[in-house]
Amino acid sequence: MGKDILVIDKGGRPPFDFSPKVLKQIEDLASYMCTKDEVANIIGCHRTTLYKNKEAIEAYDRGVNVAKLNIRKSQFTLATKLNSSLMNVWLGKVYLGQTDKIQNTDDNVPLPIYDIIEHEEPKEVIELKTEDGK
Repeated sequence: MGKDILVIDKGGRPPFDFSPKVLKQIEDLASYMCTKDEVANIIGCHRTTLYKNKEAIEAYDRGVNVAKLNIRKSQFTLATKLNSSLMNVWLGKVYLGQTDKIQNTDDNVPLPIYDIIEHEEPKEVIELKTEDGK
């Protein structure tokens, strides 16, 4: 006759199946900048299950990178093809290190008066010395 097989029930939920179809869904959702919590809720698993699965996180990261690429493409198109001066200024600041600060690079900037008069200290230094008694 047959042998009885002892089955041990460990309890809890069965493991979540991150099939290729589910991984593609994760990537697609992330490409619309869904949060990891939103993605987990939509695909039907607990967020820690998503966080602990390496393939799922890689799919999520790929999706986020696609979203960033699409945003950059849109901004670049706005700056170049639609000639948006505001977008050009913003991209210049972000990618080229340009600033709104006016920087005087002229070497003809006058020196402070106490640098010109030999051996004379600025008024603020003299006042500090008299207050300290030194």
